[in-house]
Amino acid sequence: MATNDTGDWRELFDVALFEPNRVKLRQRIKHARHAINKRLDALMKDQNENGRSISEHIALRDALTTLADLYKIAYARKPSASASVGGGEVSRAAG
Repeated sequence: MATNDTGDWRELFDVALFEPNRVKLRQRIKHARHAINKRLDALMKDQNENGRSISEHIALRDALTTLADLYKIAYARKPSASASVGGGEVSRAAG
């Protein structure tokens, strides 16, 4: 997969977005962010912005926002933390 391909960031974004493994997710997000930022840099260097590059620029910004939100959702909580049921009280069976 060529790194200068305009579709490269989209593929990496999709892979990160649908990665079910939390261990792999962090690396997938990192790779997607790198590809997106690289594409944004390429668009900024292009002096002849047309409607297509403007819409791609918007899509790139939206993708970065989505990846940031995904990261927050996936890593905001400690994986070992569990919600307590019933306020943490243990119910006793009537005997």
